[in-house]
Amino acid sequence: MGMLDKLFGKKQNAPKNEVANETSQIENNESNEIKNNSVEKLNIDTSQTLEKFLHMTDEILKFLINKLQEINSLEQEIFERSKSLKNPKEPNQLQPGEKELWAEYAKRRKEITNPISLNQSEEGSRSFGKPTKYEYLNYPNTQISFIMKSANRAVIEIIYEYGIKSKDQFILKKEGENWKIDSKKYGFPDESTWHKDEL
Repeated sequence: MGMLDKLFGKKQNAPKNEVANETSQIENNESNEIKNNSVEKLNIDTSQTLEKFLHMTDEILKFLINKLQEINSLEQEIFERSKSLKNPKEPNQLQPGEKELWAEYAKRRKEITNPISLNQSEEGSRSFGKPTKYEYLNYPNTQISFIMKSANRAVIEIIYEYGIKSKDQFILKKEGENWKIDSKKYGFPDESTWHKDEL
């Protein structure tokens, strides 16, 4: 079984308790390594990739999606912890512990993103919420285009739907022996324009 089969295999035939166990393991796995059936289905299009680079698909997608899953798990954790700090009697007031939680989130997020980014940010993340930024990786209709036409550059475009259809673009470049994210952009499927975005 190839890496893409492992990453993006269907899980509709798995017993419900098995799927639940796998989901729980992913959320709690410290390394956030992609497991079998971690997503129901992701459609991978490699039609724009030169044949001589097709063998790189597994390596690069695994790198990117593992890191996005790490960010997603962190955002999910911080969102739940933030909810527990809220006071329903003072919904618009900053509660004890919230400022520290934001600082922790920014620090931990940078610890994930800075080592994999060519353009490191000192700002951390500006927000967390529900749905999380990369929750679409768990959606069965999410579509991924893997585009590679040179040995040191790859483009991954992801179309997903959170009420409206949107798309993300990740440009990856090879630095030494490692792949790093050069830029992240977002847009909409019916537009050709891409807008700069934070990872």
